[in-house]
Amino acid sequence: HRVDRRQRQMCIRDRSSISDAYKALGLTSESTDQEIKKTYRKLMSQNHPDKLMGQGLPEDMIKVATERSQEIQAAYDYLKKHRTEI
Repeated sequence: HRVDRRQRQMCIRDRSSISDAYKALGLTSESTDQEIKKTYRKLMSQNHPDKLMGQGLPEDMIKVATERSQEIQAAYDYLKKHRTEI
């Protein structure tokens, strides 16, 4: 998973736009640090593959959730790096 996560982070960096990271989380640059963290945790809870496996979802749905959780993680990491305090 570590390689996939790096690839996602590089993809966001390659687009060189912080707005892409906000968009991935469904937020705007006006969002507070607290809102960003709360949204990140909520999205990770909804999309975490291990949680969804425990609910018995099909493998294809788990794959989509894995990709989405990696995108959420990369966006959050990018915002943490480019904002002063999260």
